[in-house]
Amino acid sequence: GTFVESQVRSLGSMNVETEVEVIRGDRSALAYAGAIQAIRRVVTTWRPDLIHAHFGLAGWSARFQPAPLVLSVCGDDVLGAVNSQGRLTIKSRLTMAMTRAAVRRAVAVICKSPNLLAALPKASQQRAVVIPNGVDLARFHPGDRSAARAALGLDPAAEYVLFPHDHRQPLQKRFALAAETMQALQALRPQARLLQVSGEPAERMPDYYRAANCLLLTSRSEGSPNTVKEALACELPVVSVDVGDVAHWLRRCLNCRLVSAEPTELAAALADVLAIDQPAGSAAVLAELDLASVARRIRAVYDRVVEAA
Repeated sequence: GTFVESQVRSLGSMNVETEVEVIRGDRSALAYAGAIQAIRRVVTTWRPDLIHAHFGLAGWSARFQPAPLVLSVCGDDVLGAVNSQGRLTIKSRLTMAMTRAAVRRAVAVICKSPNLLAALPKASQQRAVVIPNGVDLARFHPGDRSAARAALGLDPAAEYVLFPHDHRQPLQKRFALAAETMQALQALRPQARLLQVSGEPAERMPDYYRAANCLLLTSRSEGSPNTVKEALACELPVVSVDVGDVAHWLRRCLNCRLVSAEPTELAAALADVLAIDQPAGSAAVLAELDLASVARRIRAVYDRVVEAA
């Protein structure tokens, strides 16, 4: 939820007053059912102009109240998640069904990437707009690699490939593909190391981006992965499979690569990027990623919803 927190802060500068209702779906799926009454109470007592729900399940909880609903869909809620046989899981199918119900109720839908918009029902696409999550450029910016490594206790001589995902979610993020890629890479660059990071406080993540030589993304599906945009804001080169909206960002940057999901091709691309060892040259995308720019676009959606109410 750190990107939601950043979005709320940035919308404050757009004269948007916000009351946040946190749904702890990470603790129990039943939290979404329990949130229905909590959201109703907020609407009754605070009388907001609209509700903005983030993720399809939160949208499902927010559909049982009278205020106009804006829904942000993020990735798995629309695209689903697969099991080891490559089929959608039962939990994922239920999430997608609840998301579709929320989409039907919403007066406006914000998709994080074009592939999410394309996955919506045709009847809902006319109410949808693509607005990716922004990046806090005051926090995520280039910095000294040696200082970042010293702060994190990392080897100053190694070549670190950052994999900022939980290895315990191997199917969606394809950790096995990342591991195979690193095995092939180490035959080309023996000093290369995989820097797998998950569960770190948000305030520590900029140091990991600054400490690394490159970011690797091997996900099976994505919307608009925040890790890629945060890496580019820190001028960290990215090697990625073609997933979500990653191509939109990488094709305008230097020293980044978009390749197929094959370990040898990913390893070759990583070796190339590590040999060049230059910043990502992502200045062209920073204006589009800035939180203030994204906040203006979201405020425009709010204005249209309130005017139509």
